[in-house]
Amino acid sequence: MVDIAQIQLIDLVPPSIKDDPAIQTAAAVLDTELRKITAAISTTLLLPRLDELTEDIVDSLAWQFHVDFYEPGISLAQKRKLVKNAIETHRRKGTPHAVEEVVTAILEDAVVQEWFEYGGEPYHFRVIKINGQVTAEMYPKLKKAIDTVKNTRSWLEGVSLYREMIGTVYMGGACSSLKTVTILPAAFWAPRVSGTTYCGGTVYNRKGVEIKHA
Repeated sequence: MVDIAQIQLIDLVPPSIKDDPAIQTAAAVLDTELRKITAAISTTLLLPRLDELTEDIVDSLAWQFHVDFYEPGISLAQKRKLVKNAIETHRRKGTPHAVEEVVTAILEDAVVQEWFEYGGEPYHFRVIKINGQVTAEMYPKLKKAIDTVKNTRSWLEGVSLYREMIGTVYMGGACSSLKTVTILPAAFWAPRVSGTTYCGGTVYNRKGVEIKHA
């Protein structure tokens, strides 16, 4: 495969005039200009190279594609996203998808909920920002952007903030065992026994007499 950026004009010249010094000089001069044109070919590809384009070109594309919500104060990344979605947004104007595209272009990690998804009033919807924050300056811009793409019967109920916090919860417990022994008074008493005690004794004396014959 021949690389268009590396090809030389003299290689395309017919063999009958290829060795002519004038033709060779002319081809060399034209090569310089043709290389400049070749290098500029990529600049004609605008949307595929949107992330590479400078802000002034992105601003011009926003005007060309009639981006409904385009504020000078928004970031370059937000401008690029609005321009990328401009054609599709015009096609889907008046649908929840178009509203969500505009909302996410301004507020990252935001979602749009229809009234039946959260038990609200009919024909109402709300925007929930996940993490981050919504400043007082953002709300008028957000509402203006939503009004440009939503259908007439739908109403923005409000913007809520949903924040997720991740942490570790530690739980502990203890096991206690207790045995109680209750000593009560005796259930009965032994009867008292009374009487007379007799004690006796004896004394024994012995005397011996011996009689002899004369």
